[in-house]
Amino acid sequence: MARKTLTFALFVLLAITAHAQHFDWVKSYFGPDYRNGDAANDLYGSVMDSEGNIYILGHFLGGARWDDDTEILPFSAHRNRCAVIAKFSPDGEMVWHKELYSSYTDVNVYTIRMVGDTALMLYAWFMLPFDYGLPGEKNELYYFDTLLTSAEHFPASPDSLQIPIYYDAFITLGLESGNVIDEHFFALTFVKNDGSLLRNKISNYLETSHGIRSSFNVDNEGNIILARQINDRFYEMCDTCPDGLYWWSLYDGNISTMRLMVDGATKQLDVPLEPSALWNWQIIKLSPHLDSVLASTYVFDRSMEFEPIDPNEYFSLYLESIDIDIYNNMYISFYRRQPRYIYLPVKNSDSIQMEWVDCVLRYSPDLVPTGIVQTPTTYIPSGHPAGDIVWLSTILDTATNSLFLMGNAARDTVYATFVYDGDTLNIKNNACWLRLNADDLSLISYGKARSIGTHSYERTYLYTDKYVWAHNGSFVAGNNRVFCQVKYQCNILFQNTQINNLYGMGLFVWDYDGHELEYIDYNSPGQTNEQGYIFLKDSSLWLTGTLTADADFGSFHVNAAYNSHAYIAHYTDTAFMTPYVHTDDPGEVNITLVEGGNAFVAYPNPFRQSVKIKVESGALKVENGVATAWLTDLTGRREVVHLTPIGSGQYSLDLTSRPQATYLLTLTTADGKQHTVRLLKQSDIFAR
Repeated sequence: MARKTLTFALFVLLAITAHAQHFDWVKSYFGPDYRNGDAANDLYGSVMDSEGNIYILGHFLGGARWDDDTEILPFSAHRNRCAVIAKFSPDGEMVWHKELYSSYTDVNVYTIRMVGDTALMLYAWFMLPFDYGLPGEKNELYYFDTLLTSAEHFPASPDSLQIPIYYDAFITLGLESGNVIDEHFFALTFVKNDGSLLRNKISNYLETSHGIRSSFNVDNEGNIILARQINDRFYEMCDTCPDGLYWWSLYDGNISTMRLMVDGATKQLDVPLEPSALWNWQIIKLSPHLDSVLASTYVFDRSMEFEPIDPNEYFSLYLESIDIDIYNNMYISFYRRQPRYIYLPVKNSDSIQMEWVDCVLRYSPDLVPTGIVQTPTTYIPSGHPAGDIVWLSTILDTATNSLFLMGNAARDTVYATFVYDGDTLNIKNNACWLRLNADDLSLISYGKARSIGTHSYERTYLYTDKYVWAHNGSFVAGNNRVFCQVKYQCNILFQNTQINNLYGMGLFVWDYDGHELEYIDYNSPGQTNEQGYIFLKDSSLWLTGTLTADADFGSFHVNAAYNSHAYIAHYTDTAFMTPYVHTDDPGEVNITLVEGGNAFVAYPNPFRQSVKIKVESGALKVENGVATAWLTDLTGRREVVHLTPIGSGQYSLDLTSRPQATYLLTLTTADGKQHTVRLLKQSDIFAR
């Protein structure tokens, strides 16, 4: 791996960059904070549509208000915690909000996903019928702002099931109003070899496996990818059995199939089972309306007969995230604990093996494994691992064919050394990311938020232990920038600036080569702060999260001393964050119209000489055989420039003689749409 060097030209760019970055606004909700000693206002997930609208999903207590103005919870005020889904405009104004509230038990919601650019899908967990309660109690359910007084809205339980029963649900909402446009409730159970359903002998209830939480995603065709951890072994009390128990499991040969009973068992989807180890994972691909099972597989190829070398060793595997790229490839991140000398073969692969370390597995749309990313480390003299990396999220940048992995590297104070594909990575005890070639997964570069602490507990965090599954989106990459909200714990060094707060959170910015560009501290010492999600659109960022201590977003102050606050903050002018040039760059910036024709992407930026423009879909507007563009400098002077054709859909623009400055290049496509790209030009003299 070749890492590029850089030369600074700060004195040239100070005038350009001094006021280029700033927060435009920050807004937050707040309300009663604690229930039973725990923070009760939590942000679970967030997504953004193509127009820049933001949708959040969370659990809140009654009395919560948005930006000290709009009441969020009109129905459940001063009662139990409830789930809220809300839409905000790109300016942070609340457009609509919906509520899920049960007076008997929490309605649990964990994850929200965007379905194409047309709808939202969330996963929820209910106890049905909703009016079931203790003797003398009556449950009330507000279902997306409607008080339901009858169970008729929900599918009736199958005759063979006892109630109450826990149901998982996939619920689809429209973007404009938040109204329900599709919903499917299902229970997951097992079929015995005699064809009957597995039931608990004492209670006669159906034995179910629920709690998918965020282990699901939606691909670009609306198919649902869900993952479940294998623990398919149930027991009944048995008076005549030697140990007093009778086991039902695939391993004992008396369970044949897993069954999803959808919408009152009007649909019954059978999922094939195979003998495998407990705590393995099964990945299942379902059609958009849960009409069929499209594919299923297990993660690793290990049966109960495959025992550890040492009987005292244990095995555990936890799923962190499921990400899906524009080609419907899946990237599934796993957190694993296993001794070093046991290698697990990945199922349906001839060559891919999982080492003891955490990893990211890539799957094709038909669930065939096509690659693995894992970063082994050294071992201390006792033979135990000296460190590990928890990979939390992946991002594919199609403009540069780069796959980014975000993670958190723990380390032993002396021994830890991380290696990827022969390259030693200096990332121990750091928040970190890798940039890989998206085809062969070879290492291109990496970046980190450096911890210089001397103790193992002095770590840089990208996530918290609480609700880990919900906070995998605090990371984004695009336009030669990597942005990440980082929660840290003392002794951090970034851009040669030492940060000594005991606890804190802030925004870190790198370029694609891992150079540290910008750091903005929120001055928030909350130990339980939780960074949420981050979105990049054009040259603006939208940041979300939850605060349990005061924070500063530039000149905007959030007073969270007595109430937890969720926030949405808007940050602009990210294109002006690079006071350097690369010594080995050819001086050329490539401007590419990305797939779909929605935006132009410039890389690398800044540049030194010429501009190359490539239109992969559609075409530029041509008049009298000539393609032109508008070039504007910071003084507002605007002129027409002629583009030189250099190939099919490709043009060049020579700016070698132009002074170093920031320019706006406005291109017009054949459909009449105008696209403006910020370009930062620097002189060759400062690259020596």
